[in-house]
Amino acid sequence: MIVWIDIETFDRLWWLSDQYIAAPGDASDNQPHKYAKAGRRFLAGEPMWMPEVGQAADGSLTFRDGRHRYLWMREHGALAMPVAVEQSEAPFVRKLCGTRQRTSWFIPPRSKVPTPVVLGILGLAVAGLVAVARA
Repeated sequence: MIVWIDIETFDRLWWLSDQYIAAPGDASDNQPHKYAKAGRRFLAGEPMWMPEVGQAADGSLTFRDGRHRYLWMREHGALAMPVAVEQSEAPFVRKLCGTRQRTSWFIPPRSKVPTPVVLGILGLAVAGLVAVARA
Protein backbone atom coordinates (compact mmCIF):
# COMPACT_ATOMS: atom_id res chain seq x y z
CA MET A 1 0.00 0.00 0.00
CA ILE A 2 1.20 3.55 -0.71
CA VAL A 3 1.35 6.19 2.03
CA TRP A 4 2.59 9.72 1.42
CA ILE A 5 4.84 10.85 4.26
CA ASP A 6 5.90 14.30 5.44
CA ILE A 7 9.69 14.08 5.22
CA GLU A 8 10.43 16.43 8.12
CA THR A 9 8.09 14.54 10.47
CA PHE A 10 9.35 11.14 9.31
CA ASP A 11 12.95 12.24 9.75
CA ARG A 12 12.38 13.28 13.38
CA LEU A 13 10.93 9.82 14.08
CA TRP A 14 13.55 7.94 12.07
CA TRP A 15 16.29 9.76 14.00
CA LEU A 16 15.36 7.59 17.00
CA SER A 17 16.27 4.42 15.09
CA ASP A 18 19.67 2.78 14.74
CA GLN A 19 19.22 2.96 10.95
CA TYR A 20 19.32 6.77 10.84
CA ILE A 21 21.68 8.37 8.34
CA ALA A 22 22.59 11.91 9.38
CA ALA A 23 24.35 12.86 6.14
CA PRO A 24 25.42 10.99 2.99
CA GLY A 25 28.82 9.42 3.45
CA ASP A 26 29.23 10.22 7.15
CA ALA A 27 29.94 7.65 9.87
CA SER A 28 26.24 6.75 10.11
CA ASP A 29 26.15 5.71 6.42
CA ASN A 30 27.46 2.18 5.98
CA GLN A 31 26.68 2.10 2.22
CA PRO A 32 27.56 5.54 0.79
CA HIS A 33 27.69 4.28 -2.81
CA LYS A 34 23.91 3.73 -2.70
CA TYR A 35 23.24 7.45 -2.23
CA ALA A 36 25.15 8.32 -5.40
CA LYS A 37 23.42 5.52 -7.31
CA ALA A 38 19.98 6.74 -6.20
CA GLY A 39 20.83 10.28 -7.31
CA ARG A 40 21.98 9.15 -10.75
CA ARG A 41 18.81 7.12 -11.20
CA PHE A 42 16.50 9.93 -10.02
CA LEU A 43 18.14 12.47 -12.31
CA ALA A 44 18.02 10.05 -15.25
CA GLY A 45 14.29 9.50 -14.65
CA GLU A 46 14.75 5.77 -14.21
CA PRO A 47 11.97 3.85 -12.49
CA MET A 48 12.85 2.60 -9.00
CA TRP A 49 11.10 0.81 -6.19
CA MET A 50 9.62 3.06 -3.53
CA PRO A 51 11.28 3.03 -0.15
CA GLU A 52 9.48 0.58 2.11
CA VAL A 53 8.85 1.55 5.72
CA GLY A 54 6.99 -0.05 8.59
CA GLN A 55 6.77 -0.58 12.29
CA ALA A 56 9.73 -2.09 14.13
CA ALA A 57 9.31 -4.54 17.01
CA ASP A 58 9.85 -1.69 19.50
CA GLY A 59 7.05 0.35 17.88
CA SER A 60 9.29 2.82 16.07
CA LEU A 61 9.35 3.53 12.34
CA THR A 62 11.91 1.60 10.36
CA PHE A 63 13.05 1.10 6.79
CA ARG A 64 12.77 -2.30 5.21
CA ASP A 65 14.31 -0.98 2.00
CA GLY A 66 15.18 2.37 0.44
CA ARG A 67 17.07 4.40 3.05
CA HIS A 68 19.32 5.95 0.42
CA ARG A 69 16.47 6.79 -1.98
CA TYR A 70 14.73 8.53 0.91
CA LEU A 71 18.01 10.19 1.93
CA TRP A 72 18.57 11.56 -1.57
CA MET A 73 15.08 13.09 -1.62
CA ARG A 74 15.55 14.53 1.88
CA GLU A 75 18.94 16.03 1.05
CA HIS A 76 17.51 17.66 -2.08
CA GLY A 77 14.74 19.43 -0.20
CA ALA A 78 11.73 17.20 -0.88
CA LEU A 79 8.85 17.95 1.45
CA ALA A 80 6.84 14.75 0.93
CA MET A 81 7.18 11.44 -0.87
CA PRO A 82 5.33 8.16 -1.32
CA VAL A 83 6.52 5.05 0.50
CA ALA A 84 5.34 1.47 0.36
CA VAL A 85 3.96 -0.06 3.57
CA GLU A 86 2.27 -3.29 4.55
CA GLN A 87 -1.49 -2.79 4.50
CA SER A 88 -1.73 -3.69 8.20
CA GLU A 89 0.83 -0.97 9.08
CA ALA A 90 -0.55 1.81 6.86
CA PRO A 91 -2.75 3.36 9.58
CA PHE A 92 0.25 3.46 11.96
CA VAL A 93 2.54 5.14 9.41
CA ARG A 94 -0.20 7.51 8.24
CA LYS A 95 -0.96 8.56 11.83
CA LEU A 96 2.68 9.26 12.71
CA CYS A 97 3.87 11.04 9.58
CA GLY A 98 1.28 10.90 6.82
CA THR A 99 0.52 13.98 4.76
CA ARG A 100 -2.12 15.14 2.30
CA GLN A 101 0.64 16.65 0.18
CA ARG A 102 0.99 14.71 -3.08
CA THR A 103 4.02 16.28 -4.71
CA SER A 104 7.68 15.49 -4.21
CA TRP A 105 9.09 18.83 -5.32
CA PHE A 106 12.55 19.47 -4.09
CA ILE A 107 14.89 22.41 -4.12
CA PRO A 108 17.57 21.38 -6.60
CA PRO A 109 21.21 22.14 -5.97
CA ARG A 110 22.75 24.91 -8.04
CA SER A 111 23.54 23.45 -11.40
CA LYS A 112 23.78 24.32 -15.04
CA VAL A 113 20.61 22.32 -15.72
CA PRO A 114 17.55 24.61 -15.79
CA THR A 115 15.29 24.11 -12.75
CA PRO A 116 12.20 23.11 -14.80
CA VAL A 117 14.21 20.32 -16.42
CA VAL A 118 15.40 18.99 -13.05
CA LEU A 119 11.87 19.16 -11.59
CA GLY A 120 10.45 17.45 -14.64
CA ILE A 121 12.95 14.61 -14.32
CA LEU A 122 12.10 14.16 -10.65
CA GLY A 123 8.39 14.14 -11.48
CA LEU A 124 9.03 11.33 -13.97
CA ALA A 125 11.03 9.41 -11.37
CA VAL A 126 8.22 9.66 -8.82
CA ALA A 127 5.69 8.65 -11.49
CA GLY A 128 7.90 5.63 -12.19
CA LEU A 129 7.92 4.76 -8.47
CA VAL A 130 4.13 4.89 -8.37
CA ALA A 131 3.83 2.80 -11.53
CA VAL A 132 6.19 0.15 -10.18
CA ALA A 133 4.32 0.04 -6.86
CA ARG A 134 0.99 -0.46 -8.62
CA ALA A 135 2.37 -3.27 -10.78
